[in-house]
Amino acid sequence: MSLTWLETEGGPFIVVPRSALAQWSGTEGDYDRACEVMDFVGVLALPDGAEALVLWDEPLSTTYFPEHRVLVRWCYAESEEGVADIIRAGLPTAEWEGGPVLSTTGELVMFDAAYLGTEVGTLTDSTVLELGAGRYRVDSASIEPDDLTSFRVHRFVELA
Repeated sequence: MSLTWLETEGGPFIVVPRSALAQWSGTEGDYDRACEVMDFVGVLALPDGAEALVLWDEPLSTTYFPEHRVLVRWCYAESEEGVADIIRAGLPTAEWEGGPVLSTTGELVMFDAAYLGTEVGTLTDSTVLELGAGRYRVDSASIEPDDLTSFRVHRFVELA
């Protein structure tokens, strides 16, 4: 399985509902709010009542596993070979920490928080998280199968 890893220019990633992309102001205002999040993940309110998820910590390469609804952040590993298998094997035994609740109207888009939402697809790379409308708790865990490999993972748990 080939994975597509996204990078930022040094700041956090932001995950915004596609319907609210135009509301993300990047370095013109929202970026500073995203940088204030000191947890692994945090939720920010947008002007129309939509919510955005901030992935903080370090500016780690990040990818999405849609079949597990999991964002994977690369802390360290010797190579990309076998990463998908390492993550799949680690998910069932990961020690999950409960996280914030995110409400969404559906499809989400992850990109570098420094950019305007309107620049997604033109000036900045992005990835789509296909989630249905609803409320999701975003739990976090580490997958560290050996001393040379570490990934931070965030899963979307649908709430009733």
